[in-house]
Amino acid sequence: MSTLNLREIVVIAFLSAVFGVLYLVWIFVNQILTGITGPAGAGLMKGLWLMAPIICMVIIQKPGVALAAEMIAAFTEIMVGSVNAGTVLLLGFTQGLGAEMMFAMFRYRIFTLPVLMLAGMAGTMANVITLYFIYGYSQYAPPVFAFMVITALLSGAIFGGWASRSLAYTLVRTGVLHNFALGKEYQKKKMEKSAS
Repeated sequence: MSTLNLREIVVIAFLSAVFGVLYLVWIFVNQILTGITGPAGAGLMKGLWLMAPIICMVIIQKPGVALAAEMIAAFTEIMVGSVNAGTVLLLGFTQGLGAEMMFAMFRYRIFTLPVLMLAGMAGTMANVITLYFIYGYSQYAPPVFAFMVITALLSGAIFGGWASRSLAYTLVRTGVLHNFALGKEYQKKKMEKSAS
């Protein structure tokens, strides 16, 4: 693995900034959803906050990308209007670290859908653990907290893993990522398929 080049840094910064703006919008949607479903439904959207690090990691495939992407997204979310700067930065760090650790477990070599789903789940679990201490999730009844954890893990797998992979592969099919790890891998498979 080599260090990041300027093109990779620009793509990470751009995608993370876009997601940072979306994260702020999703906060309001999540508050409405949680108001309807109660605290047990609080985990339903948590995986959306893992899209920046996972998409960037799938595209770039280098150590540190997931954590950097999530921190850039967190900084962007603060700059566009989040009122909870300290919490946002802490969650950005823990979520990014959770996803990063999962990629590190696979030595930054395997980026299959199951690994991406595990990374999404690790990031959402880091979110739940962080909020457990910040917002006192320990006060919830055990069944409510268990449901929160289950919905968060499912959200991490679906939004963080599956949706992130789908979006990354949609981008790669356009040809805009041909100079990145995912684009090169995609082109190689495409050539092998046409040769056979």
